[in-house]
Amino acid sequence: MPADRPIKVLEVGSKSYHDQDTYRGLFPSPAYSYSGLDIEAGNNVDIVPANPFIWNEIKNNSFDICVSGQTFEHNPYFWITFAEIARVLTPGGMALIVAPGGGPVHRYPVDCWRFYPDSWAALCAVTGMELVESYFETDDMAATVTGGGWRDSAVITRKPQLKGSQLTTFHKRLDELVGLFKKENMPLQRAPLEPGKWITAYREEMQKTFPMTLSKAIHRKIRKPKAIHN
Repeated sequence: MPADRPIKVLEVGSKSYHDQDTYRGLFPSPAYSYSGLDIEAGNNVDIVPANPFIWNEIKNNSFDICVSGQTFEHNPYFWITFAEIARVLTPGGMALIVAPGGGPVHRYPVDCWRFYPDSWAALCAVTGMELVESYFETDDMAATVTGGGWRDSAVITRKPQLKGSQLTTFHKRLDELVGLFKKENMPLQRAPLEPGKWITAYREEMQKTFPMTLSKAIHRKIRKPKAIHN
């Protein structure tokens, strides 16, 4: 980390709803220079990219640390955001990303994904980032901590210490990965929650097949895993 200037920190998905906590307090000045990025303006937001998935406003190698908490599940194209994090980090820069591996639907403004133990390894492989550590909430921990039902999943990842042509090649790979999103501004599309005719027919058939409520039938048919398989 630099000794001659503040450590530059970017929080992705930084908007604070209802005065909820952010990561800003973990990075006080003058030791750190914190910037919050989100898809819309609001409390704790410093950067609102014109294209929410391609951050043309931020140059390559701009930040030493990137953090993102409980945001990737709401991001329909999270792999593009992961690639942008890789691009804007300085060589050797670190990122911490936390996202749920379980929990109910919660739209802000959409809810698309849950992340399992190998999710982060796949993202690091496709972007060329180094996987330092990854975590998935264990059964014991999920039963102990507040909010354990979300089964938090996390990764600590590092941008390789590259220079010159190697760094140029690294960024070219990322550019190819996000190419379509540079050409088109992809929409945030919400799926209808009300069932259509096919799902309605399925639910009616299940109610007929099982002489109990549908939810009890599902719990009876689906075995809850006793442990996380490594």
